[in-house]
Amino acid sequence: MEPHIKPRILCVDDDKVTLRAIERSLITNGYSVLTAENGTRALQTLQSARPDLILLDAMMPGMDGYEVCSRLRQNKELNSIPVIFVTSLEQKEDKAKAFALGAADYLTKPIQKDTLLGKVASHLETHARWQELDQESVPKSAEGTPLEQNTESPSRSAGLLRSDFPQFKVFLTKQPSIASGKRDRLLSLNPRELYSLSSDLGVSEDQIAKWVAEFLQLPYLSQIGPEKVALGVLPPPFCKTNLVIPLTENTKRVFALSNPFNWELLRLLKKYEEPTQPLKLLVTEPKNILALFKGGGTTNREMPTAQVAISDIEKKLRERYQPAEDTSNTILDGSTEESEPLIVLVNQLIENAYIQGASDVHIEPWENEILVRYRIDGVLRIVNRFTPRTLIRPLVARLKIMSDLDISERRLPQDGRIIFKRYTSRGFDFDLRVATAPMNHGEKVVMRILDKQKAILPLTSLGFSSRHLAIYRDKITTPYGMILHVGPTGSGKSMTLYAALNEVQTPEVNIQTVEDPIEYTLPGINQMQIHREIGLTFQRALRSYLRQDPDVILVGEVRDRETAEIAIEAALTGHLLLSTLHTNDASSTITRFLEMGIEPFMVSSSLVLVCAQRLLRRLCKECKEIYQPNDDEKHLVGISLDSDITLYRAKGCDVCNGSGYKGRIGIHEILIPDDAMRKAINQPGITSEALKRMAVEYGDMTTLYWDAMEKVRNGISSIDEALANVRRDEFDARPRWMFEELGLERPKNAERSAA
Repeated sequence: MEPHIKPRILCVDDDKVTLRAIERSLITNGYSVLTAENGTRALQTLQSARPDLILLDAMMPGMDGYEVCSRLRQNKELNSIPVIFVTSLEQKEDKAKAFALGAADYLTKPIQKDTLLGKVASHLETHARWQELDQESVPKSAEGTPLEQNTESPSRSAGLLRSDFPQFKVFLTKQPSIASGKRDRLLSLNPRELYSLSSDLGVSEDQIAKWVAEFLQLPYLSQIGPEKVALGVLPPPFCKTNLVIPLTENTKRVFALSNPFNWELLRLLKKYEEPTQPLKLLVTEPKNILALFKGGGTTNREMPTAQVAISDIEKKLRERYQPAEDTSNTILDGSTEESEPLIVLVNQLIENAYIQGASDVHIEPWENEILVRYRIDGVLRIVNRFTPRTLIRPLVARLKIMSDLDISERRLPQDGRIIFKRYTSRGFDFDLRVATAPMNHGEKVVMRILDKQKAILPLTSLGFSSRHLAIYRDKITTPYGMILHVGPTGSGKSMTLYAALNEVQTPEVNIQTVEDPIEYTLPGINQMQIHREIGLTFQRALRSYLRQDPDVILVGEVRDRETAEIAIEAALTGHLLLSTLHTNDASSTITRFLEMGIEPFMVSSSLVLVCAQRLLRRLCKECKEIYQPNDDEKHLVGISLDSDITLYRAKGCDVCNGSGYKGRIGIHEILIPDDAMRKAINQPGITSEALKRMAVEYGDMTTLYWDAMEKVRNGISSIDEALANVRRDEFDARPRWMFEELGLERPKNAERSAA
């Protein structure tokens, strides 16, 4: 940019008042200004004019600012132009997405004139530095990887010497986790291959990063929060290519990078060093840096995307849907300007739930307001409150249209499904199971998010202990019999069954399912949807399946005696049948069948495995707090009082939104009937408690409680979380392996004392 030429700035905003105000401010301060009132016009303008900087609004009808920025970054001729978002969105997730798309800065409306002009001047100056960096940037290979230059020159950069890398290779040869046969390969290693050999060496990238940090005595960074990224310091394309990220830390200039042995990169970073403040370098693995660039409008959930300014939309809707207004016939198909704010609101409520990792969305009408709650990690959290209450009717009507339900029927419950990719331009690809029900203040809607990526989770990711996983994998390959998963709604039963089907699926096996509803579509598996209104019930579907030569049958749920009888008949006639049932634990599943009126000999001869399960919240890895348990807590986790053990408890941080927990893990109780138990099942009056004692004493079954406590001892969850989800056994149900593993003395009597 020549100094005598006016800098050219493109301003994009659908608010004409804001657009004109910004235009006047820039023109009076010597800038040349181009304007566009929407994203489409902005891209058209960029085809004919190349601005030096872009001011971009995020929320615009049609193509929003994020999509404009995304398309801009895909154009090699335009992707170096700095973009400053000027928007009313103020959440830290909004700024994170802006960086992922390559934004230079982020300003929140309303903005003062001096602030705006200061940012514009600063980023025009930064752009000149960016162009200088582009000219001096690290030479690349055809694949885009940095090439090593002048590796023998002994210059010092950021406190590091080129001679450090040969010494680092010697350091690696001394690591016991690298097989001795592979250590010779290290001798020919050069800096640009630092992480590419991780698979050959049999170690992970994070382990290599930890070794680099240990050797160079630099801090190791296990995770990078998007809110920590310093915008406008380095060009995002440069950061992505060279695996470096500028961070905010008071007044210091801090960079996280993957390869401190990239000398040319360090030379360029030295230009940002202050005379009194040397560079501070942190080491992290490449995936942590690349994850920051995966949020721009994609379905990748590692990077939060923007949250809408729902309060702004609510103001527009409050004016439109006054308490006295009848909104039952509101047009909500997206064809009118009047319906647009409501459509945006519904889409953003769903998108925000998905981004935050929610499993369910509750939209509830109350006397004076509408409550929106997300179930995250099994716990409901209030996320929005809307007024007026009359807004519930257009909200529900919009969701019914998306679900293909009857919008005129408000007296009866309805069930439907939303294929969300039909209604969003942001690339999200997930479905929602929708259930509406009439309440005293209006219709309530509950939506279960069906993430297609989760449907293919392997069994190893579901929380099975090594003992349980070996048992389960062995039993799901049995040629016939019945495998049941039991537990309350939302305990992960269907997810485990889908994982089991994926494990046994081969072209030689005919797998057929009958579900209500089909939650996930699985490739290579025949799935049938129940339609009771036309007479297609579980019973009728199962009868038809017995004539279709199945090897494995999955029944969504055994709900009544007739379904149970047909399922057992299938299991006894050469088919492997998998299903679910709502019971508290594994042993009570057997007595539940008996209470249904099923003959005991049919139950005992068909059952192969019963797996009871729950989901526990995982402690947040970033903030979980270590502590020494007291005697009561030692007793709860099953260790002796004189044992020296450390446990973990929840604390709370920004990563976990202050809850102390992030994600969930399964706990399991697996009952496998043996001959003695089959004989006991046929005895009149047998109780679930007696069956449970037999399974523990003679079958070495691990109960839900003790599987949960194993997760507690391993630092995965907390005592409070375990006790909130499972109750203590009525007798000392510790399995045999636990006494051996913990070095405890096992009571000699079979009837052990109560815990």
